[in-house]
Amino acid sequence: MATCVLVHVHSQSQELMKFTAQKDDRVKKINEQIRSKNKVPVKNQKLLLGSKTLNPEKKLSHYWLDPSTTIHLTLKVVEPSDEELEVFLKEMDRGRKYPFHIRPTSSVSQAKEVIKAITGVLPEAQIVSCNGKKLEDGKIMFDYCIEKGSIFFLSSFCIGG
Repeated sequence: MATCVLVHVHSQSQELMKFTAQKDDRVKKINEQIRSKNKVPVKNQKLLLGSKTLNPEKKLSHYWLDPSTTIHLTLKVVEPSDEELEVFLKEMDRGRKYPFHIRPTSSVSQAKEVIKAITGVLPEAQIVSCNGKKLEDGKIMFDYCIEKGSIFFLSSFCIGG
């Protein structure tokens, strides 16, 4: 039978988070629980046990934790870089591929304006997706885990379905 442990996660900007976990759970399971509670993406989380950074791929048991005690972890939020990234646009109807640059903090509206400059397709006529998700106005590139080399797919609305 797996041993259940109580995990407390402390953070400067968030209230105390409490979770239960099994000693055979991977650290990334706690990362996912934190993401679901406070919307901090897993890749921006750094969990510390004392001064030791926990590896998301390791099991809690790797850190030789006493199951009779509460595990106190510290969450550090690592802000994403805002450097310009080279990404690609692929037009689905013409099969053309274009390189362009975008920042993780750029809005979807800004990205659609860049796409308009490249293709001539008006933003309201664009259907753009990346990493399997349709880009929605009001969001930023960071919300879609855009990274160097990401491919944006452009298609247009069809009249008559």
